[in-house]
Amino acid sequence: MSGFRTSRDTARIVSHRTARAAGFVLAAAAIGAAAPIAAAPTAGATAVPTIAVSMSGSVLSPVNGALVGCAQNAVATVRNPDGSPVTHGTVDFFSHLDGISGNIVGTVPVVDGVASIGWLPDRAGQHIVSAVYYDGLPELSPVAGSARVLAATPIGVCP
Repeated sequence: MSGFRTSRDTARIVSHRTARAAGFVLAAAAIGAAAPIAAAPTAGATAVPTIAVSMSGSVLSPVNGALVGCAQNAVATVRNPDGSPVTHGTVDFFSHLDGISGNIVGTVPVVDGVASIGWLPDRAGQHIVSAVYYDGLPELSPVAGSARVLAATPIGVCP
């Protein structure tokens, strides 16, 4: 995982959030959350934003492909219901193989509606990269989304 390590402080923050969101992320992944998913807001809360997760990197194909050990970026785009970019909050990123528990990729702030983090697939197979947005306000539940990425074993070196 060269270059993409999570600090101990970030790990503690994410661990706390993971306890809150674990069921939510697993439920989103279980239904194959390719489309944005929003939790129902509590009474009197503002409208819930949407989140879309995509991947970017040097070797991606139109079908969301990746190579094991080659760096990619997980990108979460967070929008308000009116389409404007969200300007605050954080996104927690997670990664796992279908049917196998996963790991925490990290937590990053939302800047102009986008949160992005480096991701390195560690083995071949169908990965699910999930993102959970938190606005930091008590009246809004987390919002989650995910993307599926097929990682293959590289032939040679990463491009």
